[in-house]
Amino acid sequence: MVTTQAAVLRAFGQPQVVEEVDLREPGHGEVLVRIHAAGVCHSDVGQADGEWEYPLPAVLGHEGAGVVEAVGPNVNHVAVGQRVVLSLAPGCGGCRHCIVGRPILCQGSLAAMGDGALTTGPTPISIAGRAVSTYSLLGCFANHAVVSERSCIAIPDGIGAESAALVGCAVITGFGAACHTIDIPAGSRGAVIGVGGVGVNAIQGAVIRGAAEVVAFDSNPSRLTTAVSFGATDSVDIADDRLIESLRSTARHSGFDWTIVTVGAPSAMRLGVDVTRPGGETVLVGLTPQGRPLELDALDIVTYEKRVVGSAYGSLDPRVLIPEIFDLALAGRLKLDELVSDRFELSAINEAFDLSRRAGGLRSVLMMAEE
Repeated sequence: MVTTQAAVLRAFGQPQVVEEVDLREPGHGEVLVRIHAAGVCHSDVGQADGEWEYPLPAVLGHEGAGVVEAVGPNVNHVAVGQRVVLSLAPGCGGCRHCIVGRPILCQGSLAAMGDGALTTGPTPISIAGRAVSTYSLLGCFANHAVVSERSCIAIPDGIGAESAALVGCAVITGFGAACHTIDIPAGSRGAVIGVGGVGVNAIQGAVIRGAAEVVAFDSNPSRLTTAVSFGATDSVDIADDRLIESLRSTARHSGFDWTIVTVGAPSAMRLGVDVTRPGGETVLVGLTPQGRPLELDALDIVTYEKRVVGSAYGSLDPRVLIPEIFDLALAGRLKLDELVSDRFELSAINEAFDLSRRAGGLRSVLMMAEE
């Protein structure tokens, strides 16, 4: 058993408390990872605020990178001392979805995720013998984590832990939506609605696919400016009602070929559909709060053959997509280091969450240990 420090959420809407937790030894197909850096995703914030049901107490965190310290039995592809980024889509390895390279759709993994466990066994975290849920099969707001071997993807030389951690969700989700969920044609005109950590990576993916115009939509002037530095060709203040109405009214003749919506607000999702042209495509990436419906105009969708598609975790096996992202970054075609806007100690996790609630910065990273 390993005793380590972790941020524990005991009640929705309440601050997390950093305290000692126990980790069982890694079992079959599992490894122990010393966490060096963990990104703060808005999904973590939404979960902490109670937007979705989840068993508590829990250790949150699903963007992590570190080094393998120990391996359990039957671990064949991960070695002690290896630097790894953690993936929340390990899959079971044997179902139809896993076999065709879509482990994010693995129903066994999703069931384990909802239970606060691992695909390989029960939650490895406990306090005084009481089980503590492991969020998103990882629970990386801690100094150590026990995870499935299939969640570990090697980090190449030249990529730092804090940048690699963000590849584990923000980058793979945004980039994958643009490069693998849909087929963005070269020369096309599109928009990304919500340009935080996920949105700017959707922009980068669209640029790599050869989009001629990528318009950034957001209400935060600083984020709109940052989006341009990541490749957006123009920006729109989503709070400008007159401009938004103009885009809606002219969509039949000059709408966007595609839109990617990275925020979980139904109004933003509806906007993404409304401003596409006839035959256009809208990708929904953001997660709405549990039980909040999305109303769309079916007559508009059917009459103009618009397409609406969901995108989860980049739509491709992360063991294929994450190395692709690393290769692009090392070739200078994809920005990673620039995604990190703020750094916090684990003890300041609630400050990092408050910053995310205010949509401040681009992406905050908790620094747990030196590499």
